[in-house]
Amino acid sequence: MKVAKKDILSIKAGSSKVMQLDSYKDCVNARSYAYQLAFTDPREDVERYSISIDKDKNQITIEAIKK
Repeated sequence: MKVAKKDILSIKAGSSKVMQLDSYKDCVNARSYAYQLAFTDPREDVERYSISIDKDKNQITIEAIKK
């Protein structure tokens, strides 16, 4: 599974989303993408994204930090 722009932008401010990816490398790429989107596609209700990775399960949690 790949993380798409719409997956990240669909996270409501103040909530988070957990995604299962194929590898740790995919998790790292998704983390970088989420950080980039905070600047390239800023949202009025989201200050930034907080990301945590569970490398044993290849899961990424993306949280939209409310302004």
